[in-house]
Amino acid sequence: MPATRNPELIARRLLKELDMKKAPVTLKPIAQKLGIELIEEDLGEELSGVLIKEDERVVIAVNADHHENRRRFTTAHEIGHFVLGHPGEMFVDKTLRQKAIVVRRDGRSSEGTDRHEIEANRFAAELLMPKRLVEKEMTKRLSKHEQPSPEKLVADLAEQFRVSRQAMEIRLVNLGFLIPA
Repeated sequence: MPATRNPELIARRLLKELDMKKAPVTLKPIAQKLGIELIEEDLGEELSGVLIKEDERVVIAVNADHHENRRRFTTAHEIGHFVLGHPGEMFVDKTLRQKAIVVRRDGRSSEGTDRHEIEANRFAAELLMPKRLVEKEMTKRLSKHEQPSPEKLVADLAEQFRVSRQAMEIRLVNLGFLIPA
């Protein structure tokens, strides 16, 4: 169990330990440091990723058929479950008609309102789009004489951080750089 329940702080500490100071964040060294095996497999249309915690092994499998940015967020989210010490031996993230749900072996399910799911999403957002790096990029881009449109800003930052436009838009809203439409 981590000393703090602040997912962002835990993600920042992990990035600092691995001396990761620029975007995009590379997830493989993070998984290696934590002793997590990463695999990509055909998990079917509805399954995004799985975290399995066994006695001697921790595995994260992500859907090889999903876009790279989606796989990155799923991986970071599952790493979040692991480092935040969420109870359970298996987390299965499914996608049904653009809605993420989580099925745990303990029978609990979620549509993103479960505390553990929210924490894992906060962790993943900070891991892939660290606040200090996003702020640095925003300062650099907004200090230019030509102000980019919100759509171009989101698209450019999403590409730089290798996340979806939706994930970047949510991050910018949560950091106070965009006002939700």
